[in-house]
Amino acid sequence: MEGDAIERLRPGLWWPGLALPRPPQAPVAPPRPWLLLVDRRDPQVQAASADLEALLNPEERVRRDRFRLAADRHRALLGRGVLRLALGSWLGRDPASLEFQLGPHGKPALAWQGQAPLHFNLAHSGDLILLAFHATSPVGVDVERHRPDLAWEPLARRVLPSAECQLLEQLPPERRLDAFLAAWCRLEARLKARGEGLVGLERLQAEAQSGQEPAGERTWEVAMPAGYRAAAAVAAVL
Repeated sequence: MEGDAIERLRPGLWWPGLALPRPPQAPVAPPRPWLLLVDRRDPQVQAASADLEALLNPEERVRRDRFRLAADRHRALLGRGVLRLALGSWLGRDPASLEFQLGPHGKPALAWQGQAPLHFNLAHSGDLILLAFHATSPVGVDVERHRPDLAWEPLARRVLPSAECQLLEQLPPERRLDAFLAAWCRLEARLKARGEGLVGLERLQAEAQSGQEPAGERTWEVAMPAGYRAAAAVAAVL
């Protein structure tokens, strides 16, 4: 469940004015995704909010404003704004001019990519926003903040393979929540990389039971600040 064989990636930290590297293109693209972490508590990040808002289109502003809580609106702004900055830098385009489209299960993608595809995904929880990019393969990412009041046991029994639930139950009580969040993040990252969301949960569970996962799919733990868990995944190119 949480073995040493799972490699851990360390994301880069975003701040205003950061020079973003261009992702390597095929055939030299590495299997690992490039990760970017945004901490909305950072005073520099807070000061950049107005500049990021200017990048959003009217539809994104409406969607952001639907959130009732100010913290949720701020996370939505930072995630979309930094995403536009990164993609605009890599594609050599005005970040505000980029257009997005949704896949069959709601995963966003660029409506225009030029000659080379560029895959991305983002997630947010608490004060952190995590973005993932890959030059050649579909990518997914998830981050979760520790919530001591989370009733995770029924959720674990519903979404995790029975063998993984048994391993959770064998852990000391004080470690179970953290281990569940790690497993949940890996699950979410894999589903998001596939572009399926929870719709693909049954197929993923069947693969786990059989021990046969698609060739080319890979999952990583992501090193995060205390109180958070995260994971990233790259899906096989079909």
